[in-house]
Amino acid sequence: MLTPRPQDLRVALARYADARIEDDRLPTDATARAVEDAAYTLCVLTGTQDVPQAIALADSLLARPVTVRPAPRATDPQQGDNLQTA
Repeated sequence: MLTPRPQDLRVALARYADARIEDDRLPTDATARAVEDAAYTLCVLTGTQDVPQAIALADSLLARPVTVRPAPRATDPQQGDNLQTA
């Protein structure tokens, strides 16, 4: 399974939560479809088959520490650090 980007997981979780809240507040065919669409997206994104599993996996993926790699440094000695002295 490819690991989804954290921002994609957050968007999918928020979309699902918003759809559920709207459907609970004022249920219509449209809000029910929105919940189904958001649930489907969340499950596809996490590679799971049901919403509780998808939410649990998304939460665990978001809890992982993020590795930040520094940008590569310029190797051209002509570039220098572009520092100016006063």
